[in-house]
Amino acid sequence: MGDEVLAGIARELVTEVCRQLKPDWIARESVRARLRSTIKRLLARNNYPPDQQKEAIDLVLRQMEHFANEWSEKGVPED
Repeated sequence: MGDEVLAGIARELVTEVCRQLKPDWIARESVRARLRSTIKRLLARNNYPPDQQKEAIDLVLRQMEHFANEWSEKGVPED
């Protein structure tokens, strides 16, 4: 996949994830499951290789966990 495609996926991911982000998302498995599902659909819609989706979903969730405290204090950054 080209850089432009990956950048577009990243922008869509941030938009979708931020729209669904809840204050207690880290602790609630139902919220995490919904986020995983959203990420998976977005990757499939953009023809992301199916054999690499699990790793990509796990990476996105780990990155969200990393930024969760900052986002909860300062809000989610705008484009």
